[in-house]
Amino acid sequence: MLSLALAVEHLPREAALMSEPGLHWLSLTRRDDMLLLAAGLLAALPASQSTTLVCAGDEQEELLAMIPEAAGPDEMSLFSLAPGRRGADLKWLTNELGRSGVRSGVLLLVLPATRVTLAESRRRAWALSLQDWASRRGLVMLVLCHGQEQVLPASLAGRVNGLLRLERNDGGILLRVDGWRNALGLLAGVDYDLMLHAGRFAVRPASVALHESAQDEGGTLIQRSALEHMPAPAADWRVLDPDEDFWQQATTAGEGTLVIAITSNEEVPVLARRIHALRRFRGPGFRLAIRKLRPCVRDAEQELLLQCGANLVIPYGLSHAQFLSLLRCLPGQRWQRSLVGNIEQLLQRFQPPSACGLLSPSEFFHHADGVFRAGSGEMSHQLLALPLRLGLDASLCLSQLSLRRQGDLACLLDDCCYLFLFACPDEAREAALANVFRLPWPELFRECRSLPDTEVLPRQRFEQERQPPELEHEPPSRPAVAAKQRHFGRRPVHLNLRGQ
Repeated sequence: MLSLALAVEHLPREAALMSEPGLHWLSLTRRDDMLLLAAGLLAALPASQSTTLVCAGDEQEELLAMIPEAAGPDEMSLFSLAPGRRGADLKWLTNELGRSGVRSGVLLLVLPATRVTLAESRRRAWALSLQDWASRRGLVMLVLCHGQEQVLPASLAGRVNGLLRLERNDGGILLRVDGWRNALGLLAGVDYDLMLHAGRFAVRPASVALHESAQDEGGTLIQRSALEHMPAPAADWRVLDPDEDFWQQATTAGEGTLVIAITSNEEVPVLARRIHALRRFRGPGFRLAIRKLRPCVRDAEQELLLQCGANLVIPYGLSHAQFLSLLRCLPGQRWQRSLVGNIEQLLQRFQPPSACGLLSPSEFFHHADGVFRAGSGEMSHQLLALPLRLGLDASLCLSQLSLRRQGDLACLLDDCCYLFLFACPDEAREAALANVFRLPWPELFRECRSLPDTEVLPRQRFEQERQPPELEHEPPSRPAVAAKQRHFGRRPVHLNLRGQ
């Protein structure tokens, strides 16, 4: 696993580390700031690091000249953006890089904002395609996009690996973290005050001191289950059972950090209401972390918790030492998002349909269309059409279907299986299909077409069919294994006492 970091001194690792393949996007208003960050990143790379640099020809020469001779990778693949073509070369960027053999390592793309000529409605899909492409090839992709225009919407936070903004206002430098995901978890809604020190960006000392001292001043209130049977690491940690008393204590507690555990996505609505009430009562100053004890929370549900007041959602599977290290980075941070006034409306937008499994085409269309009509862009859903392979029985194909999550729906119409997967991002589509079907889907269907919306479906045809298909083949199940009967009989044992 790669372990790269942004070239900003004293920036906490959870906001700087780039350890996962995927897209990391940093917007900057000034070209000289871009050159400074790009040169610092390249200079810090190991000599053996596989590295690709893509930028305009003049910026490439200027950037390479800023890297000290003995620093940075020994070899680097260089690509130039053709002058005068504006956004045309971006359309084929991934194809050209793939054809040139770029497969893994670090990819740095220096991009003027004026090059992105896509309509705003298409930029989101383009960014997600870059995320998917980089993830599949094992590439840590960093885009430094400089210019006055903000190219990517903030709603992509959490959908791509990183979304940052470097702004200069009234002589100050501010690094805004809309979303940043790495091996330490997902961080969102945090700002850092920067300064220039010895030709490099650095977090201001006052901010660093605040990060280091706030935990000693505030302490930590944590649910017992979040420690996973480990002892509290310090005297100023207070450990309580996750009951009503914990939430009453959290409202008036003097501790500055609150840690909550979650074990099931069924807990999300109640937890969202509780942390929203806490955030509204206590304001943006206290830190609230949620630790996943199981891989149970969808990306959309994680975003919901962050919008309701969480500073950090800690991923499942971290060691105890990694968990504590991540919490030590929280003190000093303020929750920067705007708290929604009506929590119920927010929950409604993130609420999956009440149905699940194989439905009639009429019911399928009703539920899926309702989600798309009520959506406001926070989540991506999958609407898929899978025509049956010729000669295969429809009932046999559908018997291989296993939909368990609430809001995941299917129907059969005109020898085509339609799937709706709630809150499923594009990059998770193949993994989701592997969970949905017991057999690989290409063995059952001719293709898998992704549809943008229910508007492309023949509404009248769907609404005519009000009965779900009858399955002649029962889904395969594991044969019951009879428990072995173990009989314990009494047997006398004679002992000889020796060596009085």
